[in-house]
Amino acid sequence: MCSMQCYYCVKIIYMKQVKDSNTAFYENMPLDTFQNFANQIGLANGEDLDVVFDSINNSPTLMEFGSGYGRIIKALSHKNFKGNVIAVERVSDLVALLKSNYSSQVKVLHEDLCDLEWEENSIDTILWMWSGILELKPEDQQLVIKKAHSWLKEGGRLIIECPKNNSISKVGMLSNDKKVVVKEDWGVLDATLVDAEDIALYSSRAGFSSHSLQTYETTTHLIRAIYTLIK
Repeated sequence: MCSMQCYYCVKIIYMKQVKDSNTAFYENMPLDTFQNFANQIGLANGEDLDVVFDSINNSPTLMEFGSGYGRIIKALSHKNFKGNVIAVERVSDLVALLKSNYSSQVKVLHEDLCDLEWEENSIDTILWMWSGILELKPEDQQLVIKKAHSWLKEGGRLIIECPKNNSISKVGMLSNDKKVVVKEDWGVLDATLVDAEDIALYSSRAGFSSHSLQTYETTTHLIRAIYTLIK
């Protein structure tokens, strides 16, 4: 009994350390470097949003997980998206940037997704773009997807964008099975890849009625995945 308790304590501590390290990675990363990564991957102008926009254009309320420096918000604005937008971001400096640039257009929440509480059945669409899901351990990936399910209205959709299986961009990443480590001068990002089987399992456990996979090619010729989970 004591061994099991110790195991779970160690696991929880490790998961917290990973989240703290990943948050610090973005806190210490220069903004122009962050934006340059988007250029390298081919997503700087919301190319991932282009793929799904027709299916979400009429959403009265849209929430974005991990809004970063506002890449998707800017793309939504350029497309004249009319719905209400809620941006969730955990990094203090990025929250300040979002509020400075977009406070008149969106509601910005300074929150960690794993801790965020929200009204059930109140959101039409949730976007989790540019590999945001990879920054969480599998247990937290499942947790956040369950939260998303509870917050979505019936028929609402959670859209997850990430690399297609092991096809990842080369921006200083070292890959071993599903573990990805990004080592840069300012910090280390510890990530866990997801594939179609993972999403299918998460979707089923959370209670989504269906899920689908769509692949697309970025402007820098990377093949990436978009999963759509429908409540």
